[in-house]
Amino acid sequence: MPLVLRPAKEEDSLRIGYIGADAFRDTVSRALFPPRMYDKSETGDPRQDEAQWRGLRNAGRMKSGKITHVIVDIPEDGSSGEEIVGMAQWEPPSQGSDAAPDASTETQQDVPPGSLDQEELAKLMKLIDEISIDILGPQGHSNIYYLMVLAVDPAHQRRGVGKMLIRRGLELAAEAGKDAFLIATLEGRGLYRSVGFRDVGKPLDLANTPHYPMLWKYPGSNPS
Repeated sequence: MPLVLRPAKEEDSLRIGYIGADAFRDTVSRALFPPRMYDKSETGDPRQDEAQWRGLRNAGRMKSGKITHVIVDIPEDGSSGEEIVGMAQWEPPSQGSDAAPDASTETQQDVPPGSLDQEELAKLMKLIDEISIDILGPQGHSNIYYLMVLAVDPAHQRRGVGKMLIRRGLELAAEAGKDAFLIATLEGRGLYRSVGFRDVGKPLDLANTPHYPMLWKYPGSNPS
């Protein structure tokens, strides 16, 4: 079936949440929703908790102006029933703000499920802020395009979904004359290198998993 990229809609958010929960289940999700917290799940299903939580955060981010694209699998016979198989959310450059980004404030913008380790989440977000500022300067990633999350349904990996999503984000960055920044898992590092990202700074530990800060320079920018 053909793959089509389109902007996400608010009603896509729950499906986006499930894709994120499945894509990161062996890395960040394992730390944010640890087994010791399972008995605090109100739904009785920590995976559902995480998907709903991720979906609500995604919807809130879109309302605040952050960019989300999805890849949908379209039936070849033209029938309805497209399936979302991947998503990417970008934070565009801030408009008129001199303040450094503070990702940790997101923990105050939603009602977290009981099975979420809020202390681990706050620690993770704070570390991302600190790394961004250390590598990019006092304003962190506020003046460039920041890839907040890219996730592909494990059943649809190795179909070019991730590359389609990242290329669209880089098109937006290039149109704006901006660089792009992300923090990659080991599994995603090769993909990002293939489209022009390079390692910057030192590897770091996020949620007990190695991650790699990476930077893409838009064509025509001064090399560092």
